Amino acid sequence: MALSTEEIMQISLDLVGWDDVPADSGIHVPGEDLETALVGIDLESPEIQLADREGYDLVLAHHPPGGDPRVNFAPVLDKQVEFMTAHGVPEERAEEAASGIISGMEHAGHSANYRHDPSIAEHLDIPYMNVHLAPDELGRRRFQEVADDLDDDASVGAFADALGEIPEIEEAITDVELRLGERENDLGEVAIHHAAGTNGGSDVASAYFDNGVDTVLYIHIGAGDTATLNEEYGDTDKNLVVTGHIASDAIGMNEFIDALEAEGLECDTVSGCGIGR
Repeated sequence: MALSTEEIMQISLDLVGWDDVPADSGIHVPGEDLETALVGIDLESPEIQLADREGYDLVLAHHPPGGDPRVNFAPVLDKQVEFMTAHGVPEERAEEAASGIISGMEHAGHSANYRHDPSIAEHLDIPYMNVHLAPDELGRRRFQEVADDLDDDASVGAFADALGEIPEIEEAITDVELRLGERENDLGEVAIHHAAGTNGGSDVASAYFDNGVDTVLYIHIGAGDTATLNEEYGDTDKNLVVTGHIASDAIGMNEFIDALEAEGLECDTVSGCGIGR
C-alpha cells in the first residue's frame, strides 16, 4: 500500500517506541501516496535530481540535509549527557564534557545553507525527508546486545570480533578499530555511545573513563581526539572501540527499510544503505 511521509516518520518512531519526532529528523517536502523511495545515508541535491529523473516518489535520507533538523540539531545532543549519567558520570561533569559538542553543532547549524537541498526538492516537487536518531537508536541497541551476550571475563578483542560479525560491519570495507587499548584488555564496563547525535570526542570518553567505564564504543572519532586519549590513557587499561560510521549507520537504516518494505514501500538503496542486507 502507498504511504505518506507522515506515516513513514511514524514507522520510525514505532520501531523504537518513541512518541515525538527527534530534532534531527524531519519532513522537508511532504508527500502522499508514496510507493517507491530512493534511500541513502546522504541524499542531497544530485541524488534528489537522480530520484526525480528515475521516477521515484520519495527521497529518504539519514543525515539531516537542511531545514530545522540541520539548524536546530543541538537538542538531540542532550542524549550525550543522558548516556554519561546512566554510567555514573556526575551530571555537572557530563554537561561540561558535552558543552563543546553542543556549541559546535549550534554554530554549524547557524552558518549552514539550510535551504540548499530542500529547495531543490521543492523545485522538483519531489517529497523529501530524513530520519536520523531513530535508526541510530536501533543500531545502539544492536551493539548493546552484542556486549550483553559476551561472558563477564570477555576481552576487548572478543568484543571487536563479535561486532565484526554484524552483517553490515562484516560487509563494509572499514574494520572495527581499537583506537585506544589492547585486544587482550578486559572489556569491563562498556558504554555504547551511539544515537546521541554524533560521537563524544575525547571529552566525553574521558568523562566515562574517569568514572569507572572501561570500554567506550563510538562509531567514528577524529584523529586529534584519538591522539588526546592515547596521550592521557595510553598507559592504562581503558579502551575505545570504533565500529565505522557508514557501516554502523546502515544497521539501523536497514532495519528501518525492512519495516517500510513490510508496509508496501518499495525501497532502492544507495549512499551506504543496503550494506549487509
